[in-house]
Amino acid sequence: MNASHFLLVDGTNLAFRSFYGIQYLSNSQQLPVNAIYGFFNSLLTLAQTHSFERAIICFDCGHSTTRTEILDTYKKNRAPTPDDFKKQLPYIKELIPSFGWVCCERIGIEADDLIATWAQLATQKQQSVAIVSADKDLMQCVTDTVHQIVPNSNGWYSLDPAGVVDKVGVYPHQIVDYLALIGDSADNYLGLPGVGPKTAAKWLNAYQSIDGIYAHLSTVKPERFQSVLSQSRTLIERNQSLARLACSIDWIEPDCNPQPQPQALDAKLTELNLNKLRGKCRQFFQQNLSAHTAHQPLQQGEFCF
Repeated sequence: MNASHFLLVDGTNLAFRSFYGIQYLSNSQQLPVNAIYGFFNSLLTLAQTHSFERAIICFDCGHSTTRTEILDTYKKNRAPTPDDFKKQLPYIKELIPSFGWVCCERIGIEADDLIATWAQLATQKQQSVAIVSADKDLMQCVTDTVHQIVPNSNGWYSLDPAGVVDKVGVYPHQIVDYLALIGDSADNYLGLPGVGPKTAAKWLNAYQSIDGIYAHLSTVKPERFQSVLSQSRTLIERNQSLARLACSIDWIEPDCNPQPQPQALDAKLTELNLNKLRGKCRQFFQQNLSAHTAHQPLQQGEFCF
């Protein structure tokens, strides 16, 4: 079994994947529960192959105020959040602490930035981290002790630095420059015209960084991109600012570790008619509760629930 001190979950990403990955499912009160069921079923399945001492589930709480100041159309291309998803998200956040896991979100801060902050904290303490997300932005956090666990149709696979290279062609420390060159349609910012993943990876392999590319501009191939690059430095620097994850210890509560509440969880799942999930949760607690060390519960502060 793979083991990490910290399991850092992109809760927003996983909740949406669960919502769209499971056909419509509702309980006897006609409340949609597909996202709720898929979310926790995914994490309980992951727990069978990845052990962890602490789990922190991070959520977006509005768009990044810093990034929208840089680009006012940042993420504006996204469709409205479905009402059936909105109905389920509060239940997901309510249930998380009952597992002894932390629910972390902060107004104006994206989940990716919270995850980057927790990963940095863990690294400083020489503790290992598993980041659960399909988001390529988080590949910039990957190191020898910070791996990214990516969901796919067959379950999960783990990315270490070599895995990032295999997947996108560049090293984790080059991800920001890679995204700056190709852009990110999911976040609604364009890259360099005509530059795709293969070209960006080729340049970064040859010149190591954006600065290296500009230092050797006259040797860049194809030659037509020399003038494009020369005219696009401001665009690329803007994209670097959008792609680079931010960290601040002020955004998190490092010592929070909620007390597991299996009975309260069981009662809530009974209320939601999620009986199959109840059984899986009972099995999870039988295997894990004795190993949990309880600390002080999460202080909500400016966290929004």
